[in-house]
Amino acid sequence: AELTIQLTPSLVKMMTKRTSHVRGELKTKMHGLTASFFGFRASRSTLTITQNCDLAESLKEGSHFIFKVQTKHGIYKTDLIQSAINHMWFANQSNEGIVYAKYFDPLPVQTMALVLTAVS
Repeated sequence: AELTIQLTPSLVKMMTKRTSHVRGELKTKMHGLTASFFGFRASRSTLTITQNCDLAESLKEGSHFIFKVQTKHGIYKTDLIQSAINHMWFANQSNEGIVYAKYFDPLPVQTMALVLTAVS
């Protein structure tokens, strides 16, 4: 049986507040994953900061961060994307991906877009 829910202003407000929380939580989780996956280093030295900036720019150029290999093969197949999805929605039995599994099979395009936005 399918459930139809009418959107009310209060329901829309509740949903948009949750969206901001999800985006923030995902960005926080992605920070550590992205750093270790691509080799960003934590340091206050000017050289390291410059190297990190250069690395970030090279990954953003041509959207290289979304491919499994840098030759642009295996789009959306990078282990980083899978790790992000696992950490965010499938880390434990109470996570949304487990509890609401039918909404994650297949993974919604909007969810993939959110992950890619958090990486960039």
